[in-house]
Amino acid sequence: MVHIYRVRTIANLQKSCKDETVMKRTELNIYSYTDFRVFLDDRFNELKKENTKFSRRYFIKRLGLSSSSYITRIIDGSKNLSERLLHKMPVILGLTREESTFFIDLVRYGQAKTTEAKGEALANLRKNKRFIKVHQMDLDHFDHMRDPLSITLRQLATFKDFNEDPKWIMDRLPMKASAKQIKEGLSNLKRLGLIAKDKDGKTKATHLHVSTGNRLGSVPLRTYHLNMLDMARDAMELPVEKRYFRGITLAVKADSYQKILEKYEQFIDEIRGIADGDEDSDTVYHIETAVFPLTKSSDASGKNSSETSVVKEASDVG
Repeated sequence: MVHIYRVRTIANLQKSCKDETVMKRTELNIYSYTDFRVFLDDRFNELKKENTKFSRRYFIKRLGLSSSSYITRIIDGSKNLSERLLHKMPVILGLTREESTFFIDLVRYGQAKTTEAKGEALANLRKNKRFIKVHQMDLDHFDHMRDPLSITLRQLATFKDFNEDPKWIMDRLPMKASAKQIKEGLSNLKRLGLIAKDKDGKTKATHLHVSTGNRLGSVPLRTYHLNMLDMARDAMELPVEKRYFRGITLAVKADSYQKILEKYEQFIDEIRGIADGDEDSDTVYHIETAVFPLTKSSDASGKNSSETSVVKEASDVG
């Protein structure tokens, strides 16, 4: 029903937004985009090259807006596309109905405020076969990152005595997994190139460390951390000699916070060195660190510091 409403809305807008100026179909592959703002910028530039009449001011007028900077602010991320203009924008851009529907889903993905909402929006994008065809590898890596079993299997493959036999693997897993799930997990890891046969025919992990990318934005990484935090909560029930929890609450200045992060990065490098030096690993551990504010902080101008600075999210994933 929602899809039917969308199509009808787009069709009605196409009639009401008619313009005598002929606009060529875009040569851009909208399904190759994961950021609607990048697509908007590329499409407006494409139209301007096609006809000098198609300036941003021209489209501002067609959208019925008075602000000459509206489109620029949408593209640079300082403003979101309103619900009313969300359906009107693809029409004035000359998109087909299918492209318009995809554009709307792309905007929902880009403007979602929570990880859960972004996940739902990404699920809608994945319903489009053309989108999947272009982004299959990125989506496969996303599925790997959100699956604790897949991450654990890949680290198990670093063991010298690793065995693909599901029974051997099940005996070493803390979570429940069927033989079918294990076989599918190993198959996906091979397809992603994360494990492979070595010269002796033994299955091994292909890289010691795999870092996350940013083609799908922050969703894969945030989903990864949320899943690991859930596992950490469950691990609290393990015997104390098999897990380690420690927390500390501190009052610090902004520059001290940065120093703490720098120290932590050094600490992680040292841990990597210890792990890489092990020739006979026998257990897979995960270290999850969360540093977050318990109070609001303000800079000298009185603005909330979270609104004036952006910290890049990063993580190493098994």
